Amino acid sequence: MIRINLLPHREATKKARKDTFGVNAFLAALVGGLMAGGVYLGFQTLISQQEAANELVRQENEKLKVQIKDIASIESEINALKARQDAVENLQSERNLPVQLLNSILVTVPSGAYLVDLKQNGNTVSLSGKAQSNQTVADLLDNIALLPLWESKPQLVQSKASNITLSNGQDRRVFEYALSFSLAKAASAQEADAIQAAPSR
Repeated sequence: MIRINLLPHREATKKARKDTFGVNAFLAALVGGLMAGGVYLGFQTLISQQEAANELVRQENEKLKVQIKDIASIESEINALKARQDAVENLQSERNLPVQLLNSILVTVPSGAYLVDLKQNGNTVSLSGKAQSNQTVADLLDNIALLPLWESKPQLVQSKASNITLSNGQDRRVFEYALSFSLAKAASAQEADAIQAAPSR
């Protein structure tokens, strides 16, 4: 009977399987490593792109902050210029106000009345004088009330009878009056023209 020893063949087969498993494991590890590397590189690329985008946004925000500061500075300069312009206009108006006030009041004085004193303290104007009668004082008060200069209606402070001596030595009965009123604003050029054109009583 012939006996065949299969042990060397089994060892060779076992060794071949073992070698094949090792190669397959190595290939699998290599493929896995390559895939992991690809995923890592992909994520790194995405992260780099996102960081670049974030940096661009940050730079644009910085530019916007500078522009906003510039706009705020320009607005501040514009407001300062407007304030200066308003101050100049107010000064111009206040400088013209005494002349305008005097001219406006003079055209309202009725016949039989004359002014003795005219004072301005801030927005308050005080006026005093003499008139032939109480009716003349009332007419003066009504005329002045029509001027577009006052914040409130002019007030009669006093009206009292007194005597004055004329140049010929005769005494004449007159009424001393005092008026008070508050200025609201200076009349415009058109208002002043209208006042001067209006006849007094």
